[in-house]
Amino acid sequence: MAGCNNGVQELFRREVPQAIYVHCHAHRLNLVLVDCVHNVDAAADFFETVQKLYKFFSGSVVHDLFLKKQSELLPAQQRKELKRLSDTRWACQYDAICAIKNTLLAVIATLRDTAQDTNAKRRTDAKSVRALIDEQFVVHLILFEDVFRTTKFMSDTLQSSNFDLLTADDLAQSVITAISEKRTDDKWEEIRKQAGDLCVSAGIATVQREKRQTQIAKHLEDFIVEAPIERPGMGSMDDLKTQSFYPVLDRLLMELRRRFSIEANDVLEGLPALSPKHPSFLDKQLIMPMARHYGISEENLSAELHQVRRLLKRKEDQGVTIQSKEEFLSLMRPYKDAFVDLYKLISIALTLPVTSASCERSFSCLCRLKNYLRNSGGDSRTSDLALLAINPRRTRTLNSDSIIDAFALKHNNRRIVLL
Repeated sequence: MAGCNNGVQELFRREVPQAIYVHCHAHRLNLVLVDCVHNVDAAADFFETVQKLYKFFSGSVVHDLFLKKQSELLPAQQRKELKRLSDTRWACQYDAICAIKNTLLAVIATLRDTAQDTNAKRRTDAKSVRALIDEQFVVHLILFEDVFRTTKFMSDTLQSSNFDLLTADDLAQSVITAISEKRTDDKWEEIRKQAGDLCVSAGIATVQREKRQTQIAKHLEDFIVEAPIERPGMGSMDDLKTQSFYPVLDRLLMELRRRFSIEANDVLEGLPALSPKHPSFLDKQLIMPMARHYGISEENLSAELHQVRRLLKRKEDQGVTIQSKEEFLSLMRPYKDAFVDLYKLISIALTLPVTSASCERSFSCLCRLKNYLRNSGGDSRTSDLALLAINPRRTRTLNSDSIIDAFALKHNNRRIVLL
């Protein structure tokens, strides 16, 4: 959609040159998380192990045993299912991690019993998967559960239907600050402690391996060697901190700052000045670049800003206060002929999108409607059903009795009796 040649935004801009393209903030966050996982080897290995766990526990025999172990070992909590991973739905990643963390004791017990199974393939797969669940796996489990808990809140909030661009940028900056505060040695020690406690409760060995001393090859003994001569490994938890903990957080911060940086765009810089809660509300210097972009003269805007301040002061004396752009627009609607340019800017500020979540919900609704039972319904009927399903608020206000009466009158058939 963002293609510079034939993307939707470029085709739209050819028709409306002054249109502003805003990349979906929810997809930005998804790209941040995908990039972090795919570019840090330790993170990629961890999620590959999570996916292997899901595939192995999807088998009917193992699945039944897993549920049985949960009932025996974790009777106080509700039985859970392991979740599959998805590169496009990152809420699945958080759910998958939480499911493994909460049922780790049952997971280990299931793998231990399956390793004694009579089926050779199932027995071998259980042994190989069990070997992947070690102390490093548990450390990554705690680390990503903590990080994704922060980003999941942002992901859920960005999918709201009444979210504006200014609030989205503020939320992104708060998440960047929260992750920056996690990049400390104290946080690493906290993660290690939680991982150690979980390993003890699940029966996972926590052997502290000594770091192997690097030996210089004989043919290099007479030379000064400054570059590394072997691939660095993770022989100790200190190696895990430098090769996984800090790289994961650094990659997240770098991508968040790059993808959620303050947009260097005149139109977007003027949005805060149209928000009643912002300190720069009705600041002419910030609004003026946005006004020029849409062909509004400085003289007209200056006069309207002066008059609207007086109007707001009078409304405030009457006990009317505005807290959002929507309320500001509703207040200005009766005076839109007098404040033509300012009303236009407020409307534009409200229509600039934050995410494409609402559009995707419409596509999802259409997928649910267009099933094999409605293949012969035709495009017109499917379109009408989609409108009713996509706009449930308006649908609920319809009078079903009048619709049924209209249908009965239109189809004059005595054999049809509608109650």
